[in-house]
Amino acid sequence: MSTAEKKRANKILRILRNKLSIRARDFASVLVRRESDDPFRVLVVTILSQNCTDIAAIKAYRTLEERIGVTARTLAKADVKKISESIRFAGLHRQKSRALRKLARIISQDYSGDISQILRKPTETARLELQNLPKVGPKTADVLLSVYGKPTVSVDTHVERVSKRLGLTLPKANYDKIRSDLMRLFNPDDYGQVPLLFMAHGRKYCKAIRPLCPKCPVRLLCPYQVKGQSD
Repeated sequence: MSTAEKKRANKILRILRNKLSIRARDFASVLVRRESDDPFRVLVVTILSQNCTDIAAIKAYRTLEERIGVTARTLAKADVKKISESIRFAGLHRQKSRALRKLARIISQDYSGDISQILRKPTETARLELQNLPKVGPKTADVLLSVYGKPTVSVDTHVERVSKRLGLTLPKANYDKIRSDLMRLFNPDDYGQVPLLFMAHGRKYCKAIRPLCPKCPVRLLCPYQVKGQSD
C-alpha cells in the first residue's frame, strides 16, 4: 500500500467517524461485550448473528438467557429442541442450536467453561484455535477477538461492499485479502472501529441496492459514486 492510499483511507475513516454514530445496541457483539466479561456470551451472540440482523440476534440471545442461561454449563446440558425454540428469531435456529450445544460441551470439557484462556494467546494463534470450534469461521473469530481489543479486523457483507466500492481492496478479493488490505491501510489502534464504521456506513448510505451516493459523506473520495448514482 502506498502512502497516498493510506492517507486516502484514513481521511475516509476520519470523515465516517465524524458523520456516523456507533451505538452499542446496533451491534450484537459490542452490546453483549459491554454487558458481560464472559467471552463465551459474546461468542454465542456472534454465532446467533450469522445470517441475520443484529436486532434479531440480540432478541434470540435475550430469550436464550431467560429460558436456559447463556453459559457453557447450562447450554451443554440443555435440550437441543429448547435451545432451538429459544433462538428461532435468529434464523437457521435448528442448525445453530445443535452447534451451540456442541460448542458448549467442548468449552466445558476442554476449557473448563472459560475461553478467556484462548484470548490471552497471540492473535493469530487464538484466531486459528477459535476456528476449530463449531460454527466459528474467520469472521466470527475476528469479531470476538476484536471486541476484546486484539489487533484484527472483521469483514461482514457491509464491510466487504464498502471496502470494494471505496477501492480499498480488489473487486474480487476474498475475506482474507480484504482483511489484510484493511489491516495494512489503517493503524492497529483503529482496527476495532473500522468494521463498525463501515457497517454503519453500509447500512445508512452504501446500501447493496440503490446506494445513496449523492448523500454519501465520502463521495468525493469514492471511485464508485458515478456508477452508484445510476443504479
